[in-house]
Amino acid sequence: MDLYCKRCGEPWDFYGVMHGDLTDEERKRFRKGEGCPACFGKPVEKKPFRAELATVMEDILGDDLDGVASEMEDAEYLLGEEFWK
Repeated sequence: MDLYCKRCGEPWDFYGVMHGDLTDEERKRFRKGEGCPACFGKPVEKKPFRAELATVMEDILGDDLDGVASEMEDAEYLLGEEFWK
């Protein structure tokens, strides 16, 4: 399951985010919605739908990141191609 950057919508493996794919500083920025290593410090022209959805899911579920990842996986399945636009 993936967690999605709340700025650019880039998917990041849940386990990797929590256990070593990101430095502590990168993980803090990622969790705050300041960006991931792919977009931090770069302009994002248009926030993708999946980034908006990730932001809302985290607002609803709070610190339940496993729940956020699960809901995002369901959204990807249900929305199909629209999820990636």
